[in-house]
Amino acid sequence: MIYDHILKPIFFAFDAEDTHHFFVWVGENLGRFGLTRWATRLACRPVVDPILQTELAGLKLQHPLGVAAGFDKEGRMVPILKDVGFSFVEVGSITGQPSPGNQRPRLWRLPEDRALVINYGLLSTGMEAVAARFKLNRERGRWQMPVGISVAKANVPGLGGAEGLQDLLNAFEKLQPYADYMTVNVSCPNTGDGVQYCKDPIMFRECLARLDALHPIKPVFFKISPDLSEARLLEVMNDCEKFSWVKGFVLSNLTHDRTGLTSKNLAVAKSGGVSGQHLRELADQNLKFAYRHGHQRYQFIGCGGIDSVEDAYRKIRLGASSLQIVTSLIYNGPLWPSQLMRGLAAKLRADGFKNVTEAIGIDNR
Repeated sequence: MIYDHILKPIFFAFDAEDTHHFFVWVGENLGRFGLTRWATRLACRPVVDPILQTELAGLKLQHPLGVAAGFDKEGRMVPILKDVGFSFVEVGSITGQPSPGNQRPRLWRLPEDRALVINYGLLSTGMEAVAARFKLNRERGRWQMPVGISVAKANVPGLGGAEGLQDLLNAFEKLQPYADYMTVNVSCPNTGDGVQYCKDPIMFRECLARLDALHPIKPVFFKISPDLSEARLLEVMNDCEKFSWVKGFVLSNLTHDRTGLTSKNLAVAKSGGVSGQHLRELADQNLKFAYRHGHQRYQFIGCGGIDSVEDAYRKIRLGASSLQIVTSLIYNGPLWPSQLMRGLAAKLRADGFKNVTEAIGIDNR
């Protein structure tokens, strides 16, 4: 109630990107000291419940809820996010060379729709700038939970085709040693050239072949657009099947579809992908289809439209091995991860499951 009625109205009175940068600064500094991490943990009460313990690509997770890429673009907040209540985090997307992103404003809230319009366009300081910090964090044991690193090609004018793909590969090779798993973002909807590798069969197969030549040693997931047709999604899954290092897919990224949105900010948010509740149905449809056709081979990270315990539980039952959120954290506040996981545990017990893994895909087999 304090967040909803006092803090959120204050935060929402300021520019969305400035507010996000402020929270990155706060989160980074809270994570520096044992006392502030302890105080955060005391306030947020992270859930520890055996019924929620699970795994993702062989990584042990305290529960299925993680942070999606885009929230902690540079991996600055990882030390505090476990104390907030998450069990894993995906940082990035990080590009090979520095990527300035699109011009501001590039982030808008849609409060009437409980959504965001995001048009960052792969804002990243680049692989060299983050690699030293990641190395230091690993050596000093600051990352106390699994960390995925999402990579993409830089959004730089003229950087396309083979050169753009090489930029992504450079980031993958440079950052893989610091990751517990890697995500290859082949679906950013906001680049200047509009290229999404997952929509281009030739470029996606070239991406797979050139990644294979790097001999990946960490589990790899591909982040997929929710706007793909089922036929194209199936083709992507079939293309990945022979590469054992491909462990699954993040379903899904932002959507360009704006049907049914009502927020006044749409008048100024002309460009960008939409997150939040609006994405729920599209993301669930993709997850349902992908699990039905690929659950014996892949795992799926459910992302998009999780704004209630029911949303989280539904994604698990449709086939998600784990979950990721960003937008609902912004709308519900820092206690939301623990509230969400306590609610999920209650749902599982009420339906007679002994562990969350028993519920994965139960409605979709």
